Amino acid sequence: MTQLKFQPSDVPDGGMKTFEIGEQKVLITRDGNDCRAYDALCPHAGADLGQGVRCGVRVICPWHHATFHAASGALIEPPALEELKRYAVRQEGESYTVDLDAEVPTSPPEPVGNDTDHTVIVGGGAAGFMVAQTLRAGGYAGRITLLTREARAPYDRTALSKAYLSGKKPSDKLALGGPEWAQEHQIDLRENVLAERLDRQTKTLHLSGGETLNYDQVLVATGGTPNTLKVPGAELEGVYPLRSFKEAEALKTAAQGKHLVIIGASFIGLEAASSLVGEGGAASVTVVGQDAEVLTKAVTARVGRALRSLHEDKGVVFHLNAEVVRLDGQGRVEAVILKDGKRLDADVVLLGIGVKPNAALLADLADEKGAVSVDGTLHAAPDVYALGDIALAPSVLGNFRVEHWRVALQHGMAAAQHILQSPDQEPTSARVPFFWTQQYGKSLRSVGHAEKLDDTHVWGEPENLKFIEFAFEDGRTVAASGMGRDAELAAFDELLRQGRAPTPAELRAGEFGLAERLE
Repeated sequence: MTQLKFQPSDVPDGGMKTFEIGEQKVLITRDGNDCRAYDALCPHAGADLGQGVRCGVRVICPWHHATFHAASGALIEPPALEELKRYAVRQEGESYTVDLDAEVPTSPPEPVGNDTDHTVIVGGGAAGFMVAQTLRAGGYAGRITLLTREARAPYDRTALSKAYLSGKKPSDKLALGGPEWAQEHQIDLRENVLAERLDRQTKTLHLSGGETLNYDQVLVATGGTPNTLKVPGAELEGVYPLRSFKEAEALKTAAQGKHLVIIGASFIGLEAASSLVGEGGAASVTVVGQDAEVLTKAVTARVGRALRSLHEDKGVVFHLNAEVVRLDGQGRVEAVILKDGKRLDADVVLLGIGVKPNAALLADLADEKGAVSVDGTLHAAPDVYALGDIALAPSVLGNFRVEHWRVALQHGMAAAQHILQSPDQEPTSARVPFFWTQQYGKSLRSVGHAEKLDDTHVWGEPENLKFIEFAFEDGRTVAASGMGRDAELAAFDELLRQGRAPTPAELRAGEFGLAERLE
């Protein structure tokens, strides 16, 4: 039997600590004489939770800010999809013993609703998956139908431009919840299905092929559609978007040993560049961007330069302040032509120029940009929810439409908790936007939301890839991005959620411990 013995004084009261037993890591949380033991590795990506922060009942992962309840291990915030594995703890005099062979079983939830209830989810991405996952975890007793246009069960789309393109994560490891998730959770998963029309009066969804589905509530999580390049030659073979697994698979194959030109210097483009350059298989990688620096909507030019240098050191070539005027080739792309006359040899072209919301099912509720306004429970109309990329939703900082994976998961969780009428439900107005990008094994993480970046302050040195950059608007701190300072950024996330983010003046005055501000 594998055991861990510790003294209460080994763990700060109201805090947590990771212990190592051989190759296993165990997280202990303590409140007075009440100690709990969990697997210390976050079920999302394996970060040591003890390197994160604890605030009250919230244990926050240092990498991607999944959040768990300190007293039960329950999942509070994604991108983790499940609660923490918990171990039995017993008190022996003044010490405690954890039996690592005695996992504490999870009590099944009480059934919620009736087996005649029917929830229909349109879209098999992050938001749609999280709705179904949360409903079943919460005891939803009704039928769940999940419709996806792809010939594939829900999968981790964030890995497409990162670990999948680089070959570090095979296709059979992409499935969310595992390969048998739908069957295990009694989800009626329908692949290759297009929802064509929603009749809100009769609560009927019309599918391609003439089939109809009646629903008690419908959740529309149809995501975004990649923008197309509107120049001559854009229709040539060898030009790829990157949104679906099928597109990523085709790009990965096509780029091997070829000259790749990426149009767009934002996250998708840079992640694909880092995955395909060098050992990734492309003969060369060139990135074309319209702006003076990379990632201009997310970070300042100084941070952008530091990230670009990381790419250039690996052999990626950049053409910035550049405009593509046409693609040349005889049936298949052979070159990208820039406005200044430069000709870039290209066997393969990747378009990383953003997406537009796919809100066709709710077109009468969408604004001119395709955004659907929702409340904190993601309601767009009675018994109709809009989630993910199409939703203009409240957050702790105001109403935004945010195209990020973790936000979509938050939407799915919030909507499902409302359907369940969970006593622990948190509306989106109590949640903080968060995203991350990974390039060459280095992660940039960003908390909050800034419409512009003309008022900022940096702690640390972006050039050394160890910094936090804060963004200010209207005299308040609204966002922060960072590398190499994970726990501090997690603490800032929690401060922002509480409405207690440090003021611009405090941050400019000099560095201090953000975690020390937590209550």
